[in-house]
Amino acid sequence: MYVIVIGCGKIGYHLTRALLASGNEVVVIERDAHRAETATEEFGSIVVASDGTEPTVLSEAGAKRCDVLISTTGQDATNLVACQVAKWSFDVARVIAVVTDPDHVPLFKTLGVDVAISTTELILSHMEEELTGGGVVHLLPLHGATATVVSVRVPPGSPAIGQELSALATPPGATLAAVIGKDGQPRTISDGLRLEAGDEVLAITPPEQEGELWRALTGGA
Repeated sequence: MYVIVIGCGKIGYHLTRALLASGNEVVVIERDAHRAETATEEFGSIVVASDGTEPTVLSEAGAKRCDVLISTTGQDATNLVACQVAKWSFDVARVIAVVTDPDHVPLFKTLGVDVAISTTELILSHMEEELTGGGVVHLLPLHGATATVVSVRVPPGSPAIGQELSALATPPGATLAAVIGKDGQPRTISDGLRLEAGDEVLAITPPEQEGELWRALTGGA
């Protein structure tokens, strides 16, 4: 999958690392010269020091063949414009924007952004589900689809520990998308990857299969 990431702040940086670790082709566009230089030291030539809202910049970054564009800057207006230019000028199939003000989410959806992720609502969702003891943390609803992105942490004593991903009894329709180690580093997804205690598993699953997925990864612990 070819992904363009706009912004290389904290969100964009970690997102880029995870996407690269999962084998995706990525280009990062960052207009702040210092951030771009720092990102280039780690990611190399995939970093473009420019403005991701400019059509010429997106064109040179390969927006015409882009599968997904994700705008992660701290400015809602910038994220909205970047997504709109990608969607309407280059027909990018999927545009995703980080939104700092949750009141802006309806506007983003009205103006053609496929997924608007409110950082405020995301934090509140984490707090609510962790405080109530929920084992499945909802990360992102896939609007227009019958699935959500969820996170499940593998606890000590889980029967899934040591099992290869291909051997897990995951429910029908559930797809394991990423595994983040307890050190916070993404682990390369493969059928032979063996889960460890403390791993955070990100999955795409129908809501009705969340319980079965949780049991497969935790043993009901």
